[in-house]
Amino acid sequence: MAKNPSQAYVRCFWTGRMQLLNGKYLPLHCTHISNKQVEVEIPQALIGSPKIMLELDAIHEGESRHIKAICAMDLDVLNEHDKHYIKLHFENIKQEDSDFIEKFVKAHA
Repeated sequence: MAKNPSQAYVRCFWTGRMQLLNGKYLPLHCTHISNKQVEVEIPQALIGSPKIMLELDAIHEGESRHIKAICAMDLDVLNEHDKHYIKLHFENIKQEDSDFIEKFVKAHA
């Protein structure tokens, strides 16, 4: 059975930042994204910050968008490059931002 392209999990090379509950910002780059979750790489762990404000500078087919979302952490793993590989799921995101991600995912599925 073929997978629905809108539910695919695709590679992504967008950059951005995340704000922790303590107000600290961390730079990030996105590695994978779907319409429900996102995986990013950051320089340190998210200890004590179960929810974060994610900001991504996205681009697709010449259109750019500054995506903002509230996310919750599902996984934090230290990888072989001494970076933290974080898996998050979207808890609150604007419909326009979700639609932009959906178009990106469908185009790359």
